[in-house]
Order: sequence, then structure tokens, then C-alpha cells
Amino acid sequence: MKKSILLLLFIATIGLVSCEKEVYVPNDTIPNLTFLDYVQPNEWQYNSTTQTYSVNIPASEIDRETFENDDVSLMISRGDNDTYDKIPFVYDGLSWSYDITPGNVTLYIQTSGTSAEIPARPNYTTRVKVVIVRSSL
Repeated sequence: MKKSILLLLFIATIGLVSCEKEVYVPNDTIPNLTFLDYVQPNEWQYNSTTQTYSVNIPASEIDRETFENDDVSLMISRGDNDTYDKIPFVYDGLSWSYDITPGNVTLYIQTSGTSAEIPARPNYTTRVKVVIVRSSL
């Protein structure tokens, strides 16, 4: 009886060890695209109606197909240092946001909440990272 149980255990162990695990990654050839732009302090434009600073970043990589089908994410490095903040975010009373149109990304800064204060124009270079995540649509 003991030999039968050991034999069964041995056969089961060999059967389980010989299983091969396959990992299927569908459509892993879709390339994502990242590009950088540098916004200088004098490039920010103030809109007194909306009390918002904005800057337009030309992005020929965002064509009509990309605009309709893919994801576009934005990150900034305030002061062009080694830290990125994913947009949208709020820091030190300022709200950072963006919108996209075919061929263009617009980055905005405004005061957060219901404050009627005018936001301060950045006095440093802002590194902007634009990431386009391709979709299989």
C-alpha cells in the first residue's frame, strides 16, 4: 500500500513538473512614442479672461488617427530637474492641466480652487514629456 502511494505521488510529481507554461502577449509590436519639449519662461501667454497661463506645443506626431484612437499623456519636470509630475496635478496652489488637438498640445496653469488670484508665471525652464500610447483600434 505504501509503495502504491509513493508510486502515485512520484507519477503525479513528474506529470506536474513536465507542464510547460506559455505566456501569450497579444500584438506586442504596437510602438509607443515619447517626445520632449522645453518651455522657456517667456513662452507662457497670460489670458486675463480665464486668469490662466498657457503654452502651445506643436506636436505633428498627433495626427487625426492618433487623436481619435490613441492615448496622449503629459508629464512635466518643473525646473528641468530629474522629477516628473504627471498632468493633471495641483502643487503649491497651482493647477496644471492640458488639452490636445490634432497637431498640438496646450499646457495650462491656473490657481486651484476658487481663488481669484493671478497665477505666477514660471521663472524656470519646464521640460514637457509627451507620451503617445498606441491603441489597437
